[in-house]
Formats: sequence, C-alpha cells, structure tokens
Amino acid sequence: MSTKTITPRILPGFRDFFAEDIYVREFVMNTFKKVFEKYGYEPLETPALEYTDIFKGELGEEAEKLFYRFKDNGGRDVMLKYEVMTPMCRAVAENINKIVFPYKRYQIQRVWRSDRPQKGRYREFTQCDADTIGSESVICDAEFIQMGIEVMQKLGFDKFRTNISNRKFLNGIIQFSGASVDDFISICMSIDKLPKIGKGGVKKELLEKKRVSEKVIVEILNIVTSTGQIEDLISKFKILLKNSPISQEGLNELEQIFNYLKNAGVKAEFYQFSPYIARGLAYYTGPIWETEILDGNVGSVSGSGRYNNTIGKFVGKKVPATGGSFGIERIVEVLKDRKMFNSSVYATKILVTLFDASLLKQTVEVANILRKADVPTMLYPEAVKLDKQLKYADRKGIPYVVIVGPEEVKKNEVKLKNMKTGEQKEMNVNQIVKLLK
Repeated sequence: MSTKTITPRILPGFRDFFAEDIYVREFVMNTFKKVFEKYGYEPLETPALEYTDIFKGELGEEAEKLFYRFKDNGGRDVMLKYEVMTPMCRAVAENINKIVFPYKRYQIQRVWRSDRPQKGRYREFTQCDADTIGSESVICDAEFIQMGIEVMQKLGFDKFRTNISNRKFLNGIIQFSGASVDDFISICMSIDKLPKIGKGGVKKELLEKKRVSEKVIVEILNIVTSTGQIEDLISKFKILLKNSPISQEGLNELEQIFNYLKNAGVKAEFYQFSPYIARGLAYYTGPIWETEILDGNVGSVSGSGRYNNTIGKFVGKKVPATGGSFGIERIVEVLKDRKMFNSSVYATKILVTLFDASLLKQTVEVANILRKADVPTMLYPEAVKLDKQLKYADRKGIPYVVIVGPEEVKKNEVKLKNMKTGEQKEMNVNQIVKLLK
C-alpha cells in the first residue's frame, strides 16, 4: 500500500452534497416531478455526453466558450451537455416517427458549463425543464404558466409573480416606434432591465450606448411602462398598434392566456402582463414569461416561452414547441436560507441502542419491527457505553432513542427516550409505532 498522502480537494465550481443538502434538493425535485406528471408531462433523460455539433451554432459564441469539449477515445468531437433543451430537441428529432404528439416531457438532469465560479453559479448544476412539443395551441403556454404557479405554491412560496408578454407584441412595438429591425434584440435587451435600472437607466443605455434616437426611445418606453388592468392594457394596445398585424396576433395570444388563467381560477396576484419582458429572443417566437420571487431580492427563478423554430432545424420542417426552465439551484438556496424546509421529515427518527451483545437478537427484532412499519430507524452497531450512543443520537439530531435493556426484555417492553425533552417512557414497540405515526 502506498504511503503517499493525497491532499483531498475538489475542482472549483463543483460540490459535494451531504444529507441535509440532498434532502432539500430531493424535496424540490420531487415536488416538480409530481406537479409535472399531474399535468400530463412524462420524464425524459438524455446522455451526459453529446456530439459537439448538436450544440455548436445554437447558443451563441459566448456560450460556446463555456463548453466542456474534448476528443473521446474514438477521436469524436464531444462535450458534456451544456443545457437540456438542445439534447431534448435532438432526441425528439431522432425519434420523431415513434413519438405521439403532442409530446409533453420534463427533464431534471445535471449540466456542465466551464463558467467562472461564484456564489450561486457553478460548473456542474441541475437543470429542470418541461416542454410541450407538436402543438400550436396557446392553451399549452397558459397551462404551463398555471403549472409553474402551482409548483411555487407547493414549494411554500407566497410572494412571487409570473410576468407575461409576447415576442410578436414586442416586434410590433419596435416597428411602431420607427426603430430599425436590426436593433430589435439590442433594444429588447435594454428594456428587459426595467425592473433593475428603471426607466431612466434604460433610456440612458439606449441613448448613450446603443445610439437609439430619443423619439424612438420615448415611443417604446411609453408602451412598455404602461400599467393598469390586464384587459384595459390589451384593449389600449390593440387600438394603438392597430396597423401592426404581428402585434395584433401577439395581443390575441396574450388575451387567450389571461382568459385561460382566469377560467382556471388562478389567483390574479400570481401573474401580470409585463410588456417589457424580453427573454431568450434568439429563439422565442410567441408568448414569453418568467417567474420571480418578490421578496428578498431573489429575482427570476424561471424563464419560459414558445419556440416554434428550434426543433425544425433538426428535422427540416416546423415543429411547434413551448415550455421553459426552472432554477432548481436558486430555489434550493432560498429554501435553505429562509429555513423553509424541515429536513427532519426525511431523516432518521429513532436510534435503537445496543445495550449488550447478549441482547443483540432482541435488539435486532425491535429495529426490524420499526422498519417494517416504515419508521426510519438506525441500529447502533456496537455495544459501547450507553452514554456514547445517546451522545451520537444527539449530535445527529435523531429525535428518539430506544433502549433495549435486560429489565425491558423481561417485561417485553422497551424504553423510549425523547432526546429533546429528556423524557423516558416504557412501552411496547407497537405503541411506539402508533405514537410516531
């Protein structure tokens, strides 16, 4: 055996997860899975490694700088998957004759980006996506918004909002203002910052950095900063942009979405019409929306929209799709920071002590009765001093200890100790099961 000591260390941007972290992560992911499946979505998994050309040219030059890319042993140009949507598009295109459409899928998997590590940004993290492929219906977009709101509520959030807009509507605003079509994405990237830098900040950025004329800026900001009831805003914009067919199309889609949410009984406090939202404009083609946590400066925890042109690149024909991504990592951190999650729900409930080696048979029997009743139970593996076993339970946060001593065995009972109060009771194992259930 080598005597050389290896220094334990982990790569920057990667993490180890111990029990408490895993419990909260599993709670979040299982919550998403249950809600997704309730709405008819089914799971999909794609490989960790993909051919590089699947991603290349799809995500932009800045993203490509972050690829974990290499040649495998067969000389193939491969990479760890950067995100889950593109592999999903590849999988759908490759199996397009086998899939029944509309196809509703969700995917919760690890992805890798060679990014600069910082708080809340990692090189390996979990991405959570859900999408409906093969339907043009705006019902799919509206249903996704309803589903996202339900997930947030089930996770325990009550101060959040889904901001909703439409790419077609934004196109119409740019046309109406007299701005150049070539400036569309650049202008939208600025107005998307409205909540962060305010109207003055957006105006300054457009005027000084992007050289947009003041007249154009005023026209755009007057529209995207409009407030009021959803129905009133849509009516107002339909009149204002009456000469823009693409705007009318976008506003009609928005009207359908808001009518759906109202009919579905979704509380109005959880969504709003936000004309400035301009997410992922490189590929979104219709409705766009994001969910933000309103308190604590958390910001957005999801980004979603309709993308009717992306999958078609793999199959040579239009395949409509809509869906989005939820920020699992950010949600997990918020739940932990705010102590919104009780890990004891998942943890060991009882430590069964081993009083004496001669009582091993009876002790194992007690532990097995508890386990068969689905009570998470740990059997201490050594017959050491009882005080040491109790200290172990205390340090691990195990709420109850069962002591199987000679006197208890004679009475066909055990001693149950509450580690929080120190109270001890003699009872039989079935009574313990009933108490904990």
